[in-house]
Amino acid sequence: MHAEESVSGATPADVPGLMALEMSFPDSQRWSEDSWRAELAADNRHVIVCRDAADEVQAAATFAVSGDVVDLHRIVTRPAAQRRGHARHLLDAGIRWAQKVGATRMLLEVEATNDAALRLYESAGFRRISERRDYYGPGAHAVIMERSVLAVEGGETS
Repeated sequence: MHAEESVSGATPADVPGLMALEMSFPDSQRWSEDSWRAELAADNRHVIVCRDAADEVQAAATFAVSGDVVDLHRIVTRPAAQRRGHARHLLDAGIRWAQKVGATRMLLEVEATNDAALRLYESAGFRRISERRDYYGPGAHAVIMERSVLAVEGGETS
């Protein structure tokens, strides 16, 4: 991530920017405006965005906490802004939030053919624990991944 970019909480004013990010997904995998508005309105959610110097949304992530588990619901990056560290920065911020709310682990689903995302999650300490067949449609399987988010001395995560 470049120095002129920042991560902050998303607001309803960010919905047009969030919808622009969704255009990088096939129609069948896009979230609707209503889905993003529901994420922003829910009490147990943490929705964050990465903005550039012009205050435009370059990437977004949303997390939900239930008991001691945080689920990563979505990370999406504008295609022109990919491979700049936005997704990792948002993921790291989500892990810190998970620690702050008392979670012990984080779960996510990722399409089995999304090699870039699998590498990102594995490099962040996630491990594959299961698979959901046809989760994204016929023949499009999801890998379920998990990692501990317990805080350890020095503020690092295990």
